[in-house]
Amino acid sequence: MDIELARTFLCIVRSGSFIAAANRLHVTQTTVTARVQNLESQLGCSLFVRNRAGARLTDAGETFAGYASQLVQTWDAARRDLPLPDGIGNSISLGCEVSLCNPLVLQWTTRLHDELPTQAVRIEVGEGPTLQNKLEHGLLDAALVHRPEYWTGMQVEQLLEEKLIQVASTQNPEPYIYIDWGEAFRKAHDAALPEKARNAMSFNLGPLAFQYLLKNGGSGYFRTRVARRAIEKGLVAQVKNAPEFSYPVFLIYSRENKSEPLHKAFELLRDIVKDESDWAEHWDIAP
Repeated sequence: MDIELARTFLCIVRSGSFIAAANRLHVTQTTVTARVQNLESQLGCSLFVRNRAGARLTDAGETFAGYASQLVQTWDAARRDLPLPDGIGNSISLGCEVSLCNPLVLQWTTRLHDELPTQAVRIEVGEGPTLQNKLEHGLLDAALVHRPEYWTGMQVEQLLEEKLIQVASTQNPEPYIYIDWGEAFRKAHDAALPEKARNAMSFNLGPLAFQYLLKNGGSGYFRTRVARRAIEKGLVAQVKNAPEFSYPVFLIYSRENKSEPLHKAFELLRDIVKDESDWAEHWDIAP
């Protein structure tokens, strides 16, 4: 199937009509119509119902939308990775959630560059469910997530068991800052601390929230490895009798993937996790 047919289909879905899709693709409406007819002929079903308001998906169209997205993503990944520079081996694609970028994945990619210099590596940062969907469909080789989903053939390996502890600025412990560490944390936090479920100040990125707290004061929940040095320096203190929350990190990948470079990459990652160094050193903490 011509990949442009799938792109055109997705453009209609996003824009809501054949006319709008034609404008976005810089082609005529006749071309868009012809592409859809070609696609429907190949699939043997109708994908859209057209009306004055635009175009809406049929049941078959709803089903095909997921496949079309996967087709385009796979093709784009192939175009991006091929051809590789001379002397570089096959690419490995690794995903991670935002909160794991620094320092864990930063350290990992540095080790990969140092110890596997001829290996092409692609890093993708995203939300856990999106990364796992891409892994399941072969668009990623492995991913680091906090809440793994399970399917046949997937390997789930817990790398570390972080804790989220409540700390407060020693200069100014107010206000309480809410950091969104994910759905599991939200549920547990709101159940344990219902009086703090609504807050005027909130962040969805822990390191940014920590920098804000150090500069302006406040309290909130942060990873132990990140808060450790600030506690030792007396900049923040752990809040006594505050509940603690589990924040594990999992490595997930397909058991069918026997790639030697990939499994060497896993060994390097496990070595990094064994190091109990202070992760706060990768962020600017005042002396």
